Formats: sequence, C-alpha cells, structure tokens
Amino acid sequence: MRLVAASTLTPDELADVRQIYFDGFEPHLRAPFDDLLADTALVLVDSRPLGLAVLRVLGGTGWVYLRYFTVGEKGRGLGEHLWTHLRVAMTGAGHTRIIYDVEDPAQPGIDPAEERIRHRRIAFYRRLGAVLLPVNGYLPPEGSAGHPMLLMAADYVAQTPAAADDLGRIVVAVYEHRYGIAPSDPVVTRTLRLSGVSHAG
Repeated sequence: MRLVAASTLTPDELADVRQIYFDGFEPHLRAPFDDLLADTALVLVDSRPLGLAVLRVLGGTGWVYLRYFTVGEKGRGLGEHLWTHLRVAMTGAGHTRIIYDVEDPAQPGIDPAEERIRHRRIAFYRRLGAVLLPVNGYLPPEGSAGHPMLLMAADYVAQTPAAADDLGRIVVAVYEHRYGIAPSDPVVTRTLRLSGVSHAG
C-alpha cells in the first residue's frame, strides 16, 4: 500500500475515491467532492483506491487540519494503514500536529446506534495516539447540522506544550485557518471562554 496525491489518479480511480467519500460521510457532513481537491487530498492505494484523507495546513503553526478521513472497507485495518501512511507523509512535510473534529456522542436527540458509532470513532483515534481535547462550545460554521463538535489532536513529534495544554492556539488556528474566522470573532472568543482559555497563548 502507498499514499498518493488524488491529483495523480485516473478519472476511473477518482470515481472510486468519490464513492468511498460518499459512502463514508452523511450528506450534511460532505463538501462538494471537487472542493476537496483544492486542499491536500491523499489516497491510500493498492491495486485500487482504498481510503481518502483530506488536509488543510493551519497557517504558519506547523500543524494540519484533517478535514476528512475514511476508508472503503471497514474491518480490514485500512484505517490504521491510512493513518500510519499519513503520519509519515505529514512528518516528512515538516508538520508536527494533526487536528480534527468528531461528532459528539453526547449530542441530544441522536439514536443509540449513532451514539455507538461516534464512541467507536473516538476510540479508534485514541488507539492511534490521539487525544480528545477539553474544548467546549466548538461550533464549525458549516456541516454538522449546526451542532457543536469535539476536537481531537495527535502530536507527530514530542512537543512542549502538548496538545491538551495548548488549547488556545489550537482553537484559534482551527477557526482562523480552517474556516477563515478571525480570532476576535465572538464565536472564537466564546469557545475560548467556555474552554477556560483566556487567550491564544
């Protein structure tokens, strides 16, 4: 298996990647597929596409934001393969941390099956070394049907401070460089306040 840029794939291979993407995310969580190619879209391939990861560099922080991460066949360990290849690629590119959001299992009104799926997703990332960050009130301006999400992060190299102790900078970086929201925007300052972080340092 290897990781390649989506831009290097044939139209038929891209069609397979599109299907993996559509199968992996509910409609309210999807961006238009062509928009993904404007970011760093990487595909795990063997004889055919097996998984997709889409990332965006978070300004000059040295971090990347994982927009999408999915594989075509569950239960084969492909998620771990994709994560491992992604870690190698991002470390090689000089990135020290990966940050992403996940749906909250405690969201009111979801059914028990969806709650279990969300718990399993978080457990999967934790097994791979990620941590669930103590960020409260994080609300992406698009997707997730307007519901608050949870933030997770994994450090690719040993750092000081660790992700869990660097909340202010992480919150600001995600809002600013993922969504184009200024640090002074009320949604950012509200998230910082609810998370007990008074500044981005």
